[in-house]
Formats: sequence, structure tokens, C-alpha cells
Amino acid sequence: MLYYRHPRQKHLRWARALPRVTPFYAVKCSNSISVVRTLASLGCGFDCASKTIESLGVAPSRIIYANPCKQASQIKYASAHGVQKMTFDSEVELLKVARCHENAKLVLRIATDDSNSCVP
Repeated sequence: MLYYRHPRQKHLRWARALPRVTPFYAVKCSNSISVVRTLASLGCGFDCASKTIESLGVAPSRIIYANPCKQASQIKYASAHGVQKMTFDSEVELLKVARCHENAKLVLRIATDDSNSCVP
């Protein structure tokens, strides 16, 4: 049986173990408003693919836009709202970001062989 811990406890445990590393919570895991608000109040960053987090007042510097297939309009929206961090995993995405967001700070996602992992 899995032991459930409140997001606050998990975040504080992370902060004690890795004080110089800022976590970015993957919103697709749970977009529960209470979880997101709790983590936002603790200074957590967010990995997201929509506008949900920004609408909760999270600073753009704490958002990484990680949609693997971004529309040009979404990239321009991110740029206009100060979201600079975003991922890319193909030349097509890289060129799209270069055309639409002159201040983007990019994170390259690399696919690896996960055939031996418990969860792909």
C-alpha cells in the first residue's frame, strides 16, 4: 500500500534534500487547484502545457512550457506573458520557437531507451 503524503510534506522533504534545486511540478500529474495553490505558495515551479498555472498568479519565471507539440499562437502567448522557459525535442519545435519567441530559454528533451523501466 502506498503511503500518501500531502504535497506540502513532499515539497519540504525535497527542499531539505536538494536545497539548491527548484522542482517543477508536472501539472499533468494532477491539476487539482488545491495541490497547485499549495505548491505555488511554497515557491515551486510548474511544468505545464496550458494557461492554467498563469491564471493562478504564478510568476512566469516559475513556469516551463512543456507541451511537446506547441502551436505558434501558444508560443507567442507565452512570450507575450513573460514565460521564457520551454522544452523542445525536435528540429521542427526548435525552429518554431525561434520564429515566435526571441527570448526563449530552451530545455532539450532527449528520448532514451526505457524498455527496462517499470513505467515508460
